[in-house]
Amino acid sequence: MAMPKMGIYAVHQIPVEEANEREVEEVLAIAEYTGPRDQKYYLDSIIFKVRSRSSHSRDDLDRAQVEDRIFKVPRYHFERSSEIFATTFTLPTGNDTDAEGNSDENPVILEGINSVDFQRLLNVLYPLDIPQILNMAKDEWISVLKLSTLWYFLDARDLAIQQLNNRPEIGSVERILLAQQYDVATWLRLGYTDLAKREEGISLGDAEKIGWQTTVRLYQTREAAIRNYSASTSYSHNSMYGKSQSHPGSRFQHADVEGTFREDFKQAEMASAAYSRRNR
Repeated sequence: MAMPKMGIYAVHQIPVEEANEREVEEVLAIAEYTGPRDQKYYLDSIIFKVRSRSSHSRDDLDRAQVEDRIFKVPRYHFERSSEIFATTFTLPTGNDTDAEGNSDENPVILEGINSVDFQRLLNVLYPLDIPQILNMAKDEWISVLKLSTLWYFLDARDLAIQQLNNRPEIGSVERILLAQQYDVATWLRLGYTDLAKREEGISLGDAEKIGWQTTVRLYQTREAAIRNYSASTSYSHNSMYGKSQSHPGSRFQHADVEGTFREDFKQAEMASAAYSRRNR
């Protein structure tokens, strides 16, 4: 006995027009939800376009190209963790679909920012893999330090400094340059102290990096330390056997770094204090 043919909507026993109307009503009900939203974990998003200029050579400006990349992230940290974004940028509201930053077609433009640096900052602000943060390389943390300093993400900046504090691959000269570029006063003192007190002298390459004036001041500090060291290790005239009353340790151990660079350290501490929460 042949089975009767059935239309596809016969199973639901609902007319096609009525089925479509119900689907539309359900979608609208979801879109127009007006119930309570969690104040902490209902996050609006913002869209950035990072526009950076890259070239094969720094001197080859003709070959430079503009690289654009779109990022969509929660607005939370950009509104609450960055003084620059909170006060300088007018961030869009979540209800205005035409506002800047609410669509790929109308993103917030970040000019002159390297997209790799920006992504590394986002790795810290919005970690997709929490253990990965602890294994980030030196250059990645420097990227975080760079942008967190630029935009006053104070917590991210403090974390980057903490992670870079004891990196053995960061030499004294690089630490000085980073300190000057990103206003980290403790690194400036640490770098100058190491260059003044180590047995190894300062190479021509390092002298060019830190500046000739700084190099001369460091050598003057080292020479003064040698003179004091030589005087303290002279023979004692009161010794019965005429033995040397020497003091063990490096001849540069008492180099007066604080005295030589007192004003430099003072200015560095003032610059660094701008990123301290105690001064907010």
